Amino acid sequence: MEYSKKEGIGKKFLEGILVSFVIMGLFFLLQLLIGFVGVMAAVAACILQTGMDAQDAQRAAMRILMNGNFMTMLTVVSTFAMAVFSVPAYWLVWGRRRTAQDRQYFRENVLRIRTFSMIVIGCVGLYYLALLIAAAIAVASPETMESYTDMMESALGGSQILAMLAAVILAPINEECIMRGLILKNLQRHFSTPAVILIQAVMFGVFHANWVQGLYVLPVGAALGYVAVKCRSVLPCIFMHLLYNSLSFVVVMLPTFCQTGAFAIGAVVVSAAAVWYLGRTAHAESEQAV
Repeated sequence: MEYSKKEGIGKKFLEGILVSFVIMGLFFLLQLLIGFVGVMAAVAACILQTGMDAQDAQRAAMRILMNGNFMTMLTVVSTFAMAVFSVPAYWLVWGRRRTAQDRQYFRENVLRIRTFSMIVIGCVGLYYLALLIAAAIAVASPETMESYTDMMESALGGSQILAMLAAVILAPINEECIMRGLILKNLQRHFSTPAVILIQAVMFGVFHANWVQGLYVLPVGAALGYVAVKCRSVLPCIFMHLLYNSLSFVVVMLPTFCQTGAFAIGAVVVSAAAVWYLGRTAHAESEQAV
């Protein structure tokens, strides 16, 4: 009996966590491959056009990697290419399995002003919580934060329109189909809801491939996982992710005091209280209806 129990735990680990990491790893490798091919294609074009030697080609590659416009374009292309695979994969494996009950639940419980209000308010709180975590990392390790900032400016420091396309549109669609679609759904077959939310949040952090971003997106990943479970759909998660990412472009245009630590703490507290209140009233209404 004990052997059977251990066998069940081992099977749960293999089919749940390992399969989920394989899914994530395949998409991560696809992203790396697309990036590598893009850089190599640009270097090859320089060689063919100018007839430079191998050493000059290496220097050309470095110049390309430092070119913000090129890297932003490459980010858009790689994210779009991943979405070409992730969206159909999610639909074929899980999306088309949605039942009439799922669709009815979505119409009655998700397509409501209160639900979207909670998502919008929650996004604001999560964004400022991420800023506070990033600020703490900057205090603890300024060099690490400086390296992270340089990396992000390289990836999205070119055209603002392309940066917004990558961060606000393509990334949310791609990442939600992978993380809250393929991976979360797979985990739900093997683990309880709290475990599923925790595991996929950690994996969401790992997927970003740098520990700074991986750390401050943990609460975002947990919130997105919770929304996916409660709403039984990735669509609200895509909307929430889109809104969250767009705040990075909006907040910089707000008055300076909106970017202070005190304001961030206040935004987190007020947002958490508002989401809790809306959730509590919604729960009370559902109990009265029963």
